Amino acid sequence: MKASGFVLVAAVLAWTGVAGAEPRPAQLIIWGGGKDTAEAEASLGRWQQRAKMDEWDGTLKVAEGYPRIVQSHTVPGLKPGFVVVVLGACEPAAGPKVLETLKAFEPAAYARDVTWAEPLACPQLGPEWRVLQSKSWKKKDGTLTAVLLQTPETKEPHAPTRQALRVMLRAPDGQVLGLDERSGDPAVDEFAMKPAFIPTLDGAGPTVTYLTHEAGCTGGPNVFETRVKYGIDGDTLSTPERTRLLVDNTHNCDR
Repeated sequence: MKASGFVLVAAVLAWTGVAGAEPRPAQLIIWGGGKDTAEAEASLGRWQQRAKMDEWDGTLKVAEGYPRIVQSHTVPGLKPGFVVVVLGACEPAAGPKVLETLKAFEPAAYARDVTWAEPLACPQLGPEWRVLQSKSWKKKDGTLTAVLLQTPETKEPHAPTRQALRVMLRAPDGQVLGLDERSGDPAVDEFAMKPAFIPTLDGAGPTVTYLTHEAGCTGGPNVFETRVKYGIDGDTLSTPERTRLLVDNTHNCDR
């Protein structure tokens, strides 16, 4: 048993190229993969394409050298016979929070407890946004995913809170077909006396209603309300808008 364990550790060290590295428990964050290198490379390509679209921009950043393709038989804890795309190696206690954020954008992502013989390199969360909620709608022509984001908590007093609704459309093969994002302050607007940003992730698809200001007169600004109801139009993300004047201060102009 001792000889077998030595061989296993030696194999891990040989794969990593880290002489004398100390294997340790870790949680691997895995994007996807397949049964051979070609499938893993295709999975990596989908990550790269979606990253270029800024799908998880401001919420998660992988360390230098990641993602990487790994043969599963080289890592104790992974099921042999697969080639996987690894996004990072985390402390076991830190992995679940990273995975929770990642799954908001890609439900198929997963984590595995392993013995890791390299320095840990866990994806960083934030710094701009944290995930509050996400939901997906699978349609014949693709999958619509909406992720509700909010600025992280801060010790700065009276710091404004902002939210954003990021909506993505992906084809059945995982290719990103469209992305749209709207943001605003969820607090009650002092001129319209209603929340300035209202996202909804239920029904047949996501919607968002938000307020914008335009120069008015002495009574305050004009306030407009815009409502976007997201949908799928063939292979296109549909973003129809309806805007109405909510508060008209034009009549308060000095004459």
